[in-house]
Amino acid sequence: MKVRWSSLPVIMALWGLSGFAGTKEQPALKAAVKVRFSRSATDRRLVDNDAELFLYDSARKLVVNSEEHPLDISYDAVQRVIFDVSTRMRGGGLSQVVGGLAGAAIAAKHVSHYWCYIEFKKPSGAVQPYMVEFPKEESEKAIGKMKELFGERVTVAEFPEQQGKIDKDTLQDLHSKYAVKFNKKDHPLPELKPDKALVVVVCPPLAARDEGARGLTPQYRFYANDQVVAINSMGTYSFVYLDPGDYLLVSQFGKKASGFRMKLEAGKDYYFFQDLFFGGVMLSRHTKELVMYEVNGAYLADWKRK
Repeated sequence: MKVRWSSLPVIMALWGLSGFAGTKEQPALKAAVKVRFSRSATDRRLVDNDAELFLYDSARKLVVNSEEHPLDISYDAVQRVIFDVSTRMRGGGLSQVVGGLAGAAIAAKHVSHYWCYIEFKKPSGAVQPYMVEFPKEESEKAIGKMKELFGERVTVAEFPEQQGKIDKDTLQDLHSKYAVKFNKKDHPLPELKPDKALVVVVCPPLAARDEGARGLTPQYRFYANDQVVAINSMGTYSFVYLDPGDYLLVSQFGKKASGFRMKLEAGKDYYFFQDLFFGGVMLSRHTKELVMYEVNGAYLADWKRK
C-alpha cells in the first residue's frame, strides 16, 4: 500500500489515539487539552489547537497528540511543570463566529482552567518550553498525577493579592488621550533593575488573527496609582519600571476596571495579563514563565500621550 506524505500526520494521530507507540498500555492520565504555540519562526503569533495529553507510567512517557505541535518525551526529560490559573473569555474566536447576542453571551462567560507550562530537556541538552491548557474539569486530576510523578518539579502558582473591581471614575488619568501603535520590528525583553520594581503586562488576543490586526484599537490601559504607565491592545505587551512602594495597579477599558493593591519591591518582578471579556478587561497576576511565554508571541506596544 502506498502512503501519501500528506496523509502521514493524520495516520500518526490515529496511531497515537490507540495507545503509545503501538503498545497496549493504558495511560495513567488521558486529558483533552489545548496546546499553545507559534506556528513559525517568522510569525510569532500564538495559536491554540485541540490536542490530547497522555501519561504512560510503564513506558515513562509524556505524550501530546497534536497535528501541528506534538510532544513525546520521557519523564526524566521533564525539568519543571508550572500550573497557573487561566481566566479566559469562553469561546474566544468562536464567539466572533457565532456573532450577535448568542456570541456575546458565550464570550461573556469566564472559565477558570489551568495553564500547564512544561519545561523539558532535549537530547541536545537545550531546555525548551511547551504550553498546554487543561479544562477545569481535568485540572485537579492532572495536578495530582503530575505531583505524584514529578514531585518538587511541580509548582501550582498562588498569589496573596486578591483582584477586585475598581471604580474607574476614581482614576485621575482617566480622560487623558494617547496615540498607540504596535511595533513589529523591535522585541525588547525586560530586565531587572536593582533600584526599581519591574512590571510586565501582556494582553493575549482572543485569536491569532486579532493580534495587531486592528490598529491597536481599542486601548486597554494599565494604571499605577491613578497614572497611565502602559497601554496594550490584543496581542501586545508592555513593561514599566516603578519606584518601590505601595500601589494600586489597575487595568481599564470603557466602563470596566479591575486591579490589585500591592507592595512593589526594588529588584523584584511582577507579571500580569489583561484578560479580555465581553465589554471589559480584567487584570490577573501570573507567573513569569506563563507571561513571558505569551510575551514571546506578542508585539511591543508603542504609545505616547497626545
